[in-house]
Amino acid sequence: MDYQTTLDTFERLVREKPRDRTMAALIIDSPWLPGYAGADTLDFFFDPAVWLTAHERAAADLPGVAFVPGTWMEYGMAAEPSGWGVPIRWSRTSPPAIRPHPGGLAALAAAEVPDPEIDGLMPAVLSHYERMTPILANRGMSPRMAAARGPLAVASHLTGVTELLMATKLEPEACLTLLEKTTELCIGWLQCQLERMEDPIGVMVLDDIVGMIGPEDAKKFALPLLRRIFESFPGMIHIYHNDTPNEKMLEGLATIGMDVFNFSHEIGLERARTALGDEVVLMGNLPPLDLLVRGTPEQVRAATGELIAGAARLGPLLVSPGGGVSPGTPIENLKAMLEVVQDSGGSS
Repeated sequence: MDYQTTLDTFERLVREKPRDRTMAALIIDSPWLPGYAGADTLDFFFDPAVWLTAHERAAADLPGVAFVPGTWMEYGMAAEPSGWGVPIRWSRTSPPAIRPHPGGLAALAAAEVPDPEIDGLMPAVLSHYERMTPILANRGMSPRMAAARGPLAVASHLTGVTELLMATKLEPEACLTLLEKTTELCIGWLQCQLERMEDPIGVMVLDDIVGMIGPEDAKKFALPLLRRIFESFPGMIHIYHNDTPNEKMLEGLATIGMDVFNFSHEIGLERARTALGDEVVLMGNLPPLDLLVRGTPEQVRAATGELIAGAARLGPLLVSPGGGVSPGTPIENLKAMLEVVQDSGGSS
C-alpha cells in the first residue's frame, strides 16, 4: 500500500476497532533516522533534502507501515523546552541535549507561556512544515498528525527529572503552576502544527514522566492535564506514548481520552487490555533493544508471530516496538516484523 492509503487504513482500524485486525505502526524520529540513512545528524536537521531523503527511504523500505506521527520534524526533546530559553547543545551523531533552565522552578513558574509562532525552535519547525508540505504532497507523504511532548516531559527538561519529581512533594503549588503552563504550550503547539496540515487525522502526546509518579500524584499532576490536551482536539485520533514500565499507571490512563496507547514491552498485552478496556487500541509490544536492535531477523519473525497469536483476543493491535524505533535498529529487523504482520493478514 502507498503511504496515504496506509494512513487511511490506520485511521479506520483506530476508529472502528475490529478485534481481529492488526497492522504495523512505527514511531521513527531523529535518534534513528540519521543513522539509518547514513546522514550527519546536523545535516538531517538543517538540510531539508537530507531530511526528505531519510523519510522517503523509510517509506520505500517499509511499505504498509503506518508511520506515527509520520513525516514530522522534531529536534529531539528540544523544541518545546526551547521556548523557555534553555541551553541546547548540538551533536553530529545524536539529537540535541537540553540543560535545565538556570532560573529553576521559581523562574519557570513565573514566566510567560511561550508562543510557538515566535519562541525558541518551534517557529523553525513550523517553517519547515510550510516549506516541505507541498513537496511531501507531491510524493504522497503529507503530514497528517501533530505531535508534542507532554506537560510533565517538557517540565522535566526545563527543571531536570529528579528536580521535577521532588517538586511534586516539596513545592506542589509551583510545580502545578509550571505544569499548567506546559499544558497550555502543548495545546498551542499542536494547534499550530494542525493549522499547517491539509487533512489532519490525529495528535500524539509523548510523556514518559507520568509513569514515574504514583497513581495518587498522577490524579493531581498528570491525568487532568493529559485529558485537557486531548479534549482540546475533538474528532482527532488521540495517541499517547509512555513506555515507562509502570503497570500502576494504567487504570488512570484509561481516563485521559486516548485512542491509541504505545507502551513498554515490559507490560503485557493482557494486563493493558484489562486495565484500559476495549476502546483503546494497543500499540506494541516488541522489545525495542534486546529484540529489534540486538536480535536477528529470524528472532524478530518468531517474536512477532508469537505476539500476533497471543493478541488474537486482545486486538485490535498495532504491532510496534514497546516505544519508538531505537538508535541502531537494523532495517532488516523492521522488514522482518512487517513481513510477519502482512503474512498474518494485517495492513489490509
